[in-house]
Amino acid sequence: MITTNLANFVTDFFINYLSNVRNSSPHTAIAYRDTIKLLLQHAAKFHQRSLERLQIEDLSASAILEFLSQLESERGNSIRTRNARLAAIHSFFRYVLSREPVLASLCHCVLAIPFKKAPKPTLGYLSGEETKHLLDQIDRSTLHGERDYLIFALLYDTGARVQELLELKPIHFHLKSPAFVRIMGKGRKERLCPLLPQTARLVAQYITTQKQTPYDESPIFKNRISQQLSRHGVRYLLKKYLNMASVAMPSLARQSISPHTLRHAKAMHLLQSGVPLITIKDILGHADIKSTEVYMQADMQMKRKALQQVGTPSRWRPDRTLKMSPDLITWLESL
Repeated sequence: MITTNLANFVTDFFINYLSNVRNSSPHTAIAYRDTIKLLLQHAAKFHQRSLERLQIEDLSASAILEFLSQLESERGNSIRTRNARLAAIHSFFRYVLSREPVLASLCHCVLAIPFKKAPKPTLGYLSGEETKHLLDQIDRSTLHGERDYLIFALLYDTGARVQELLELKPIHFHLKSPAFVRIMGKGRKERLCPLLPQTARLVAQYITTQKQTPYDESPIFKNRISQQLSRHGVRYLLKKYLNMASVAMPSLARQSISPHTLRHAKAMHLLQSGVPLITIKDILGHADIKSTEVYMQADMQMKRKALQQVGTPSRWRPDRTLKMSPDLITWLESL
């Protein structure tokens, strides 16, 4: 048992602050829980004392900086993971500061720890031909094949994040024309995504096959033991079909393809079709247009690369054989 001081802060942070004050999602609470657990274990080792003897003051800026460093060096975490852990720690100490102003000095030192700048990965997405070829690998004559096809069709059609998709229930779908699906995104932000008529028909057929009703509140996508399919399960399925698809289309053998790549693909295809950026932002559920602008930048880079590969026949190149004339005007006219 941790000392009452620290234990009260930690328990109240999760039970009251995150749940009642912030109304954070269960996924946020779990991520924060894992961070605080790792931090407490590190602090006990850092100060060479048991967890039972830890005080809130033991979670100093120096101890946290050492913790963040070990995340990268010992656990092999990426800079993005390190920054996510730090965001959870910042949230905890903002709560501590609001509750106990006497700890302001400790809190401000921790809150001053900066996020690391991480290299931005190249935006990966599938072309229309690659997306179609991937879906063509799925054997839809079986129940599991029909499930798999619907998973990837919906990921592309809606541009949803994989966790958003896995939490969908029949009640979230409106399958009469115009069809749409209600998706709960990050920060509990709800959005409505239109569905293509053929996708709506697939959803309706699958719900019927699963013996669910349109008002059912259990997850649509389940594994072989009738539990909600996990993100790891979707990644496994994608890898299986990518291995099949890459035989005839080697470009699909690249390592960077993930379920999120289908979200990128949808955004890029919408942009290339002339859909306004603000509309794409709403479809993807981005809180800020800056998050969506990355697709426009990637599209510009793709166009620039294409132009460089084609070249410009009329591009001017100086004749290296020309010699400088004493008359500068004459020399310029000779170019």
